[in-house]
Amino acid sequence: MGISLGGLNSGISDTYSALLGGSASGGDVGGSSLLTDYASIKNGSYGKMMKSYYSKVKEEDESDSSKGSSKKKETDAASASAARKFYETATGMNALDYSADNIDELYDKVKAFVKDYNSMMTNASKSKNSDVKAQADALNDYTYQNYKLFSKIGITMNSDRTLSIDEDTFKKVNEKTGATNVPTLTTLFKGIGSFADKAADRASTIYRKAGEGEEVTSAKAKYAGTTGSTSSSDKTDGTSSNVGTSKTAKDAASAKLASALYKSVEKMGTISIGNDNKSGVYNVFSTLIDDYNALIKKSSESENSNVIKQTDYLKDLVNSNKSAFAKMGITVKSDKTLSIDEEKFKDSDMSNVKNLFTGAYSFAEKMTDRINQIYRYATQGDSLNSQTYTSHGSYTAAGVGSSIDTVM
Repeated sequence: MGISLGGLNSGISDTYSALLGGSASGGDVGGSSLLTDYASIKNGSYGKMMKSYYSKVKEEDESDSSKGSSKKKETDAASASAARKFYETATGMNALDYSADNIDELYDKVKAFVKDYNSMMTNASKSKNSDVKAQADALNDYTYQNYKLFSKIGITMNSDRTLSIDEDTFKKVNEKTGATNVPTLTTLFKGIGSFADKAADRASTIYRKAGEGEEVTSAKAKYAGTTGSTSSSDKTDGTSSNVGTSKTAKDAASAKLASALYKSVEKMGTISIGNDNKSGVYNVFSTLIDDYNALIKKSSESENSNVIKQTDYLKDLVNSNKSAFAKMGITVKSDKTLSIDEEKFKDSDMSNVKNLFTGAYSFAEKMTDRINQIYRYATQGDSLNSQTYTSHGSYTAAGVGSSIDTVM
């Protein structure tokens, strides 16, 4: 059956009436409105008007979202200060003498650990910064996972998220077996992967989130870490160099060079990066490149295979930004060291440099995180107990990132 032209025209009229609110039977006013609307659609003015309207709505929504975000992520000096103090205490636990003869000093140190933990958790738990509170929640959950071990040394969890320690239980020796709590203390407080080590990582993130507010930059990030959990089945991938005979050999030279590079990266974040300060930016950046090259050359020959692996990851990170470096006169060589052309660098737009060294997940932040790992392995030596990291530098933990401060 065919459709008559009259029926087709009627259908079109009904369709436009439905879309534009007009009516074929609405008299002259309705017909005039329909024709006017149809004309505005045909010449494109209606589309432009709607595009402008929705663009304005989008801007208002984004503005409201931005305002809400900044409210959630305001800076928190109290939490930052407490996290810094706890980090120092927690990382210091590794160097203690864990023997039964040293139980009195161990008690004093663990008591200080508990005190600083409580201070950080109290401040972070009531913080107005949502990221800081989230980190406190994660640490509280991880502490709870270890409550049985803590109970063996007289540490209990309180309802307000703080800890309490009982001296008699801590120092108690089993009368029948003569056993002490030292093995438990070692598990909780000594070496990479211990509770103290992972708690220090969490403190580093609290410090960073509390001190940065809504902007996380490598300049301010004294602890450059990333959050995220890994599976106990994670292993170091096979893409890195296998050079090196020992995973646990200390490497003072690489540690020293890593510390120097860390400071150079941090300095890049503190200077004014702009086209009006090209000479100043060049001087700092060229020093950073010298420090990077020195570290790469030295740590690539390390006897600690984990240092070598972390160095390989750093090289990969640099190589992945090859195109960005090229825009500013920096060349990534075949051995992944860098060279800089002063003239090309100063002729380039400094916004390219700024993009690399500011903001969350920036090149500088990732670079700092990797430098921290090199430093950590180079200085910890035998305390690593042959543990290995994933290709992302993380180890088995309950939502804990991998980071260490090299310059505090």
